[in-house]
Amino acid sequence: MHNSLLFLLCAFVYGSTWFAITLQLGVVDPLWSVCYRYILSAALLALFCCYRKSFVRFSLNQHWRLFLQGSCLCGLAYWFTYLSELHITSALSALMSTTILYLNLAIGRLWLGNPVRFPVFMGGCVGSVGILLIFLPDLHFSASDNMLQGMLLAFIGCIFFSIGSVACEKNEREGLALLPVATLNMFYGGVLVSVIALVKGCTPVVVFSFEYIASLLYLIFFGSIAALVSYMALIRRIGADRTAYVDIVYPVIALFISTIFEGYQWTLLSITGVFFVITGNLVALGGVSKLLVYVKRKGSNL
Repeated sequence: MHNSLLFLLCAFVYGSTWFAITLQLGVVDPLWSVCYRYILSAALLALFCCYRKSFVRFSLNQHWRLFLQGSCLCGLAYWFTYLSELHITSALSALMSTTILYLNLAIGRLWLGNPVRFPVFMGGCVGSVGILLIFLPDLHFSASDNMLQGMLLAFIGCIFFSIGSVACEKNEREGLALLPVATLNMFYGGVLVSVIALVKGCTPVVVFSFEYIASLLYLIFFGSIAALVSYMALIRRIGADRTAYVDIVYPVIALFISTIFEGYQWTLLSITGVFFVITGNLVALGGVSKLLVYVKRKGSNL
């Protein structure tokens, strides 16, 4: 699949998972919701790998790194995200998610020695301004304990997500197969949060309501298997820093979905914000330079 299609798939699916996650908040403990999501996703993906006969053997050191990656990307990151949304609005959560791009730049530099690509950094800054403009009317900053706690939890979740993302890039350099890696990531992430839940004394509970089961199935098939595997594939192709722009784009997708199902009203400020996000996307992914080269070539042919 082409990189642009992978990018759009991730952005559209992650943009829709916001609503699915809200259907699970306050129903089942977040630890068990994350556990169910990723253990079941891992089981389905494992069956597919067995059918394709694509399972491979990993060394002990590779298993340790896959455990680190899965724990961060599929376990701790989502647990802290679920917890943060109990204290802060989706608007503030969207703004916090933009920090993933900068964290990926920093962690990639420290861990893998990746260069800090200036277009990616500038594109991220422009896109972050766009997100701020879009959600500005809904942002209500205060010094309350709940607000600060929610922001801290969201930021910790972003840190774990970034560590897992950069680990994906490390796996690509060693040529590890994508689907077996994704399967073990989901399995390790699900197992870790289940252990944390048991240590905390949280009893596993399943609510057989239509909303919970439907949202869980959607998060399994689309939010995990389709989007997360695509996200990992995109990291392998264009790097964790550029892929992190998905986390700036998907809140905009969430607004388009809200327009259809919840009657969201667009304003001049939000439209301007979308323009900034698109511009930042072009800058971060090199679209501006490609466009300039194209225009230059066309001009020379006239």
